[in-house]
Amino acid sequence: MQQIQWQDRFNIGVEIVDQAHRRLFSIVEKIMELYVERHEDRFACVEGIKYFKAYAVKHFAEEEAYMREIGYPGYLVHKRLHDRMRRETLPALERELYASNFSTEAVQHFIGVCIGWLTGHIMIEDRAITGEHAALLRPPQDEDERSVIQAVIVQPLQEILGLPVRYLGRYTQDALIRDTRYCELACRAEDGRGLRFVLVIGEDSLLQAAGLMFGMEFYAVNEIVRFAIREIAQSLIQRAAAHFGLDSDAYRVEEVRLLDARIYHASLQAYAPQYSLLFSAGQDRFALCIHRIPAEGSPAPHDWPT
Repeated sequence: MQQIQWQDRFNIGVEIVDQAHRRLFSIVEKIMELYVERHEDRFACVEGIKYFKAYAVKHFAEEEAYMREIGYPGYLVHKRLHDRMRRETLPALERELYASNFSTEAVQHFIGVCIGWLTGHIMIEDRAITGEHAALLRPPQDEDERSVIQAVIVQPLQEILGLPVRYLGRYTQDALIRDTRYCELACRAEDGRGLRFVLVIGEDSLLQAAGLMFGMEFYAVNEIVRFAIREIAQSLIQRAAAHFGLDSDAYRVEEVRLLDARIYHASLQAYAPQYSLLFSAGQDRFALCIHRIPAEGSPAPHDWPT
């Protein structure tokens, strides 16, 4: 497996921020090289993860100071995302690493979460600091459906993938998507309401998309890819919530799993999607099915058809 690569398109044009992002990517790359690829001793991984955590906290403080200095209107929302990473996500990953004695799976989890979070956060949240995505911070004003899809799905995905993404219309089972994989993301709000997203995509397209996001080549959907997808999805959901004037914490991703065709089609019998959307990205097609599940009587993700 090749190493994770920093890409110039991740730059937002603020040197102190870009420099820190490049450094964070390089730390994760080194952890991956030492422990996942070369299977070096546990000490190297421990020190690398400590360094990542310390440098991330330092970067958050610097970025927050910059946002206050320029009077960035999304400062409080952005700071909450930093606080969650600093106080919840990184400590939870650290506990898992020590509990598993730094197993390969736990290290892959750490790498996937950190790279996925960084990519989604940079391309969606940090770019908004410079005004590139300022429109996404404003609640919609009598937007039609196509405009909403463009704002909350197409534009962010274009930034993350670095490819032109187009909304083609409604997705039906007749749409040709070769070697189809079904990637399910389950989200839950505090009041119990649920959202279920199913990404319908060809396996080669999924691996290519992961490669474009992280600047490396993947040959299979491994734990790094799965957890990175989860973090990027969380970033997209947070941005969509902000677009509609909701708290960015309104929905939290609870679970990501790959479904086979039998389970996916069985789930359609129980929960028909409210939205089935077809897109193109470069030469490939993918679909996104969205299910809104009410709080009362809504099953937990693990209760859905299996």
